Amino acid sequence: MNVMWLFIILCTIAIAAVWFGVVPPPHASTLVRVRAGSVRVTRGKIRPEAKGQVAEILADAGIANGFIAVTPGERVAFSWNIPGTVHQRLRNVLLNQWT
Repeated sequence: MNVMWLFIILCTIAIAAVWFGVVPPPHASTLVRVRAGSVRVTRGKIRPEAKGQVAEILADAGIANGFIAVTPGERVAFSWNIPGTVHQRLRNVLLNQWT
């Protein structure tokens, strides 16, 4: 197999993994991970009040694992297991925490 085709296939898989929320975007400026119900900021920083609100929203929705990523263009990406019903609430908390 040609190396170029292998590269194209791997890039397509990586893009699909980000698109479908399997892995967070590599260029995220802020990354919040949820493991066993515990919320942890692994990249960037958010205010403690915002972190508490995020944890509360996720706990109320019954979400124990996943990620939330904020990219430099203030786009928010969610892992596949965070339901769309809480996306806007989480966006509001994360994007409005500094205003």
